[in-house]
Amino acid sequence: MSRNNIEAVIKEIPLLSGLSFDDINIKKISGLTNRNYHLITSGQHYVLRIPKKSTDVFINRANESHNADIAQALSIAPKNLWRGGGELVGASLTEFIANASYLKSSDQQGIDNLAQTLVILQESKKTFKGLLDNQKIVQHLKQYFRLCSDKQQKILKAEYNKTLLLLGSQRSNRPVVPAHVDLVAENILQKHKSTYLIDWEYSAMASPFWDIATVCNSNNLDVNESEYFLKMVLKNCQTKDLQSLKDYQFITKTVSNCWKAAFS
Repeated sequence: MSRNNIEAVIKEIPLLSGLSFDDINIKKISGLTNRNYHLITSGQHYVLRIPKKSTDVFINRANESHNADIAQALSIAPKNLWRGGGELVGASLTEFIANASYLKSSDQQGIDNLAQTLVILQESKKTFKGLLDNQKIVQHLKQYFRLCSDKQQKILKAEYNKTLLLLGSQRSNRPVVPAHVDLVAENILQKHKSTYLIDWEYSAMASPFWDIATVCNSNNLDVNESEYFLKMVLKNCQTKDLQSLKDYQFITKTVSNCWKAAFS
Protein backbone atom coordinates (compact mmCIF):
# COMPACT_ATOMS: atom_id res chain seq x y z
CA MET A 1 0.00 0.00 0.00
CA SER A 2 1.35 3.42 -0.95
CA ARG A 3 2.33 6.13 1.51
CA ASN A 4 -0.52 8.31 0.23
CA ASN A 5 -3.11 5.61 0.93
CA ILE A 6 -1.83 5.05 4.46
CA GLU A 7 -1.77 8.81 5.06
CA ALA A 8 -5.39 9.09 3.87
CA VAL A 9 -6.48 6.46 6.40
CA ILE A 10 -4.54 8.09 9.25
CA LYS A 11 -6.23 11.43 8.54
CA GLU A 12 -9.59 9.78 9.28
CA ILE A 13 -8.50 8.68 12.78
CA PRO A 14 -9.40 11.39 15.35
CA LEU A 15 -6.61 10.28 17.70
CA LEU A 16 -4.00 10.90 14.97
CA SER A 17 -5.61 13.40 12.62
CA GLY A 18 -3.86 16.41 14.15
CA LEU A 19 -0.40 14.96 13.61
CA SER A 20 1.89 15.49 10.67
CA PHE A 21 2.42 12.29 8.71
CA ASP A 22 6.17 12.81 9.07
CA ASP A 23 5.79 12.68 12.85
CA ILE A 24 4.64 9.05 12.68
CA ASN A 25 7.09 6.19 12.36
CA ILE A 26 5.43 3.42 10.35
CA LYS A 27 6.64 -0.17 10.32
CA LYS A 28 4.91 -2.89 8.30
CA ILE A 29 4.09 -6.03 10.29
CA SER A 30 2.82 -9.45 9.18
CA GLY A 31 -0.71 -10.24 8.07
CA LEU A 32 -2.51 -12.26 5.38
CA THR A 33 -6.06 -10.89 5.45
CA ASN A 34 -4.96 -7.35 6.26
CA ARG A 35 -2.12 -4.90 5.80
CA ASN A 36 -0.88 -4.19 9.31
CA TYR A 37 1.36 -1.39 10.52
CA HIS A 38 3.05 -0.54 13.81
CA LEU A 39 2.68 3.22 14.32
CA ILE A 40 4.93 5.10 16.72
CA THR A 41 4.39 8.75 17.56
CA SER A 42 5.26 10.85 20.61
CA GLY A 43 6.16 7.75 22.56
CA GLN A 44 2.79 6.10 21.85
CA HIS A 45 2.47 2.80 19.99
CA TYR A 46 -0.50 1.62 17.94
CA VAL A 47 -1.44 -1.06 15.40
CA LEU A 48 -3.16 0.15 12.24
CA ARG A 49 -5.05 -2.50 10.29
CA ILE A 50 -6.17 -1.92 6.71
CA PRO A 51 -8.09 -4.88 5.21
CA LYS A 52 -7.45 -6.30 1.78
CA LYS A 53 -10.56 -5.87 -0.34
CA SER A 54 -10.56 -9.43 -1.67
CA THR A 55 -11.44 -10.92 1.73
CA ASP A 56 -14.33 -8.61 2.71
CA VAL A 57 -16.77 -10.85 0.84
CA PHE A 58 -16.36 -13.43 3.62
CA ILE A 59 -16.30 -11.07 6.58
CA ASN A 60 -19.21 -9.40 8.37
CA ARG A 61 -17.63 -6.29 9.87
CA ALA A 62 -20.57 -5.52 12.17
CA ASN A 63 -20.28 -9.00 13.65
CA GLU A 64 -16.53 -8.60 14.01
CA SER A 65 -16.88 -5.30 15.91
CA HIS A 66 -19.51 -6.72 18.27
CA ASN A 67 -17.48 -9.85 18.98
CA ALA A 68 -14.17 -8.02 19.40
CA ASP A 69 -15.79 -5.67 21.92
CA ILE A 70 -16.87 -8.68 23.98
CA ALA A 71 -13.35 -10.13 23.82
CA GLN A 72 -11.92 -6.79 24.92
CA ALA A 73 -14.32 -6.68 27.87
CA LEU A 74 -13.09 -10.16 28.83
CA SER A 75 -9.50 -8.78 28.76
CA ILE A 76 -8.41 -11.27 26.12
CA ALA A 77 -8.05 -8.79 23.24
CA PRO A 78 -6.17 -5.48 22.83
CA LYS A 79 -8.16 -2.27 23.29
CA ASN A 80 -9.76 -0.91 20.14
CA LEU A 81 -9.24 2.84 19.67
CA TRP A 82 -10.93 3.45 16.31
CA ARG A 83 -12.88 1.62 13.62
CA GLY A 84 -13.40 2.87 10.11
CA GLY A 85 -16.73 3.19 8.35
CA GLY A 86 -17.91 3.58 4.77
CA GLU A 87 -15.05 2.89 2.38
CA LEU A 88 -12.79 2.28 5.38
CA VAL A 89 -14.97 -0.35 7.01
CA GLY A 90 -12.71 -3.02 8.46
CA ALA A 91 -9.87 -0.62 9.12
CA SER A 92 -8.99 -0.21 12.79
CA LEU A 93 -6.53 1.25 15.27
CA THR A 94 -5.76 -0.78 18.39
CA GLU A 95 -3.34 -0.57 21.25
CA PHE A 96 0.09 -2.09 20.66
CA ILE A 97 1.02 -4.77 23.21
CA ALA A 98 4.65 -3.90 23.93
CA ASN A 99 7.13 -6.72 24.54
CA ALA A 100 4.61 -9.36 23.51
CA SER A 101 5.56 -12.38 21.43
CA TYR A 102 3.70 -14.83 19.23
CA LEU A 103 2.82 -18.19 20.72
CA LYS A 104 5.51 -20.82 20.18
CA SER A 105 4.57 -24.49 20.05
CA SER A 106 7.61 -25.34 22.18
CA ASP A 107 6.36 -23.09 25.01
CA GLN A 108 4.29 -25.39 27.21
CA GLN A 109 3.45 -22.60 29.63
CA GLY A 110 2.25 -20.52 26.70
CA ILE A 111 0.02 -23.38 25.52
CA ASP A 112 -1.39 -23.72 29.04
CA ASN A 113 -2.04 -19.96 29.22
CA LEU A 114 -3.84 -20.11 25.87
CA ALA A 115 -6.00 -22.97 27.16
CA GLN A 116 -7.06 -20.82 30.11
CA THR A 117 -7.87 -17.96 27.71
CA LEU A 118 -10.14 -20.27 25.72
CA VAL A 119 -11.83 -21.36 28.95
CA ILE A 120 -12.55 -17.68 29.71
CA LEU A 121 -14.02 -17.20 26.24
CA GLN A 122 -16.01 -20.42 25.96
CA GLU A 123 -17.41 -20.27 29.49
CA SER A 124 -18.20 -16.55 29.39
CA LYS A 125 -21.83 -17.24 28.42
CA LYS A 126 -21.54 -14.34 25.99
CA THR A 127 -23.24 -14.52 22.61
CA PHE A 128 -21.23 -13.66 19.51
CA LYS A 129 -22.92 -12.49 16.34
CA GLY A 130 -22.68 -14.98 13.50
CA LEU A 131 -22.95 -18.76 13.48
CA LEU A 132 -20.37 -21.14 12.06
CA ASP A 133 -22.30 -24.40 11.82
CA ASN A 134 -21.58 -27.28 9.43
CA GLN A 135 -23.77 -25.77 6.72
CA LYS A 136 -21.87 -22.47 6.89
CA ILE A 137 -18.51 -24.27 6.88
CA VAL A 138 -19.54 -26.16 3.72
CA GLN A 139 -20.58 -22.87 2.12
CA HIS A 140 -17.22 -21.21 2.90
CA LEU A 141 -15.23 -24.28 1.88
CA LYS A 142 -16.97 -24.46 -1.51
CA GLN A 143 -16.38 -20.74 -2.08
CA TYR A 144 -12.68 -21.04 -1.27
CA PHE A 145 -12.30 -24.14 -3.44
CA ARG A 146 -13.92 -22.41 -6.42
CA LEU A 147 -11.39 -19.59 -6.13
CA CYS A 148 -8.47 -22.02 -6.34
CA SER A 149 -6.66 -22.57 -9.64
CA ASP A 150 -7.25 -25.81 -11.55
CA LYS A 151 -3.85 -27.06 -10.40
CA GLN A 152 -4.63 -26.29 -6.76
CA GLN A 153 -8.04 -27.96 -7.03
CA LYS A 154 -6.43 -31.18 -8.27
CA ILE A 155 -4.03 -31.17 -5.32
CA LEU A 156 -6.81 -30.48 -2.78
CA LYS A 157 -9.63 -32.54 -4.35
CA ALA A 158 -9.36 -35.69 -2.21
CA GLU A 159 -8.98 -33.71 1.03
CA TYR A 160 -11.85 -31.43 -0.01
CA ASN A 161 -14.24 -34.32 -0.78
CA LYS A 162 -13.42 -36.12 2.46
CA THR A 163 -14.11 -32.94 4.42
CA LEU A 164 -17.51 -32.49 2.76
CA LEU A 165 -18.39 -36.04 3.79
CA LEU A 166 -17.21 -35.39 7.35
CA LEU A 167 -19.27 -32.21 7.59
CA GLY A 168 -22.32 -34.13 6.40
CA SER A 169 -21.95 -36.78 9.09
CA GLN A 170 -20.17 -35.06 12.01
CA ARG A 171 -22.40 -34.56 15.02
CA SER A 172 -21.57 -33.41 18.54
CA ASN A 173 -23.70 -32.91 21.62
CA ARG A 174 -21.54 -29.96 22.64
CA PRO A 175 -23.38 -26.63 22.30
CA VAL A 176 -21.87 -23.80 20.28
CA VAL A 177 -19.69 -21.27 22.12
CA PRO A 178 -18.13 -17.90 21.29
CA ALA A 179 -15.13 -18.72 19.11
CA HIS A 180 -12.24 -16.80 17.56
CA VAL A 181 -12.20 -19.22 14.58
CA ASP A 182 -8.71 -18.23 13.30
CA LEU A 183 -6.34 -19.12 16.14
CA VAL A 184 -3.12 -19.40 14.16
CA ALA A 185 0.09 -18.39 15.92
CA GLU A 186 0.08 -14.91 14.31
CA ASN A 187 -3.20 -14.12 16.07
CA ILE A 188 -2.00 -15.11 19.54
CA LEU A 189 0.10 -12.64 21.51
CA GLN A 190 1.58 -13.50 24.87
CA LYS A 191 3.11 -11.27 27.47
CA HIS A 192 4.13 -12.78 30.80
CA LYS A 193 1.08 -14.84 31.84
CA SER A 194 -1.40 -12.84 29.75
CA THR A 195 -2.68 -13.97 26.36
CA TYR A 196 -4.23 -11.58 23.83
CA LEU A 197 -6.12 -12.77 20.76
CA ILE A 198 -6.14 -10.42 17.76
CA ASP A 199 -8.02 -10.22 14.45
CA TRP A 200 -11.58 -11.31 15.26
CA GLU A 201 -12.76 -11.09 11.66
CA TYR A 202 -14.02 -14.66 11.39
CA SER A 203 -15.30 -14.94 14.97
CA ALA A 204 -18.74 -16.42 15.56
CA MET A 205 -20.65 -18.88 17.65
CA ALA A 206 -19.15 -22.23 16.75
CA SER A 207 -18.38 -25.70 17.99
CA PRO A 208 -15.90 -25.60 20.91
CA PHE A 209 -13.78 -28.03 18.91
CA TRP A 210 -13.07 -25.49 16.15
CA ASP A 211 -10.68 -23.27 18.14
CA ILE A 212 -9.17 -26.26 19.96
CA ALA A 213 -8.50 -28.08 16.68
CA THR A 214 -6.99 -24.98 15.07
CA VAL A 215 -4.55 -24.57 17.97
CA CYS A 216 -3.58 -28.25 17.80
CA ASN A 217 -2.96 -28.04 14.05
CA SER A 218 -1.12 -24.73 13.96
CA ASN A 219 1.20 -25.82 16.78
CA ASN A 220 1.75 -29.34 15.40
CA LEU A 221 0.61 -30.95 18.65
CA ASP A 222 0.82 -34.74 18.60
CA VAL A 223 -2.05 -37.02 19.67
CA ASN A 224 -1.14 -36.93 23.37
CA GLU A 225 -0.53 -33.18 23.37
CA SER A 226 -3.81 -32.57 21.54
CA GLU A 227 -5.72 -34.68 24.05
CA TYR A 228 -4.05 -32.79 26.91
CA PHE A 229 -5.01 -29.42 25.38
CA LEU A 230 -8.58 -30.60 24.79
CA LYS A 231 -8.96 -31.65 28.42
CA MET A 232 -7.50 -28.32 29.58
CA VAL A 233 -10.25 -26.43 27.75
CA LEU A 234 -13.25 -28.75 27.73
CA LYS A 235 -14.93 -29.83 30.95
CA ASN A 236 -15.96 -33.46 31.46
CA CYS A 237 -14.10 -34.63 28.35
CA GLN A 238 -15.42 -37.95 27.03
CA THR A 239 -14.18 -40.51 24.50
CA LYS A 240 -16.51 -39.20 21.77
CA ASP A 241 -15.02 -35.73 22.30
CA LEU A 242 -11.61 -37.11 21.27
CA GLN A 243 -13.11 -38.29 17.97
CA SER A 244 -14.80 -34.92 17.44
CA LEU A 245 -11.44 -33.22 17.92
CA LYS A 246 -9.84 -35.48 15.28
CA ASP A 247 -12.69 -34.71 12.87
CA TYR A 248 -12.35 -30.98 13.41
CA GLN A 249 -8.58 -31.13 13.04
CA PHE A 250 -9.11 -32.52 9.55
CA ILE A 251 -11.92 -30.06 8.77
CA THR A 252 -10.03 -26.96 9.95
CA LYS A 253 -6.87 -28.10 8.14
CA THR A 254 -8.76 -28.45 4.86
CA VAL A 255 -10.53 -25.10 5.23
CA SER A 256 -7.18 -23.44 5.99
CA ASN A 257 -5.46 -25.09 3.01
CA CYS A 258 -8.23 -24.04 0.62
CA TRP A 259 -8.26 -20.48 2.02
CA LYS A 260 -4.49 -20.16 1.59
CA ALA A 261 -4.64 -21.56 -1.95
CA ALA A 262 -7.42 -19.12 -2.84
CA PHE A 263 -5.92 -15.95 -1.37
CA SER A 264 -2.13 -16.39 -1.15
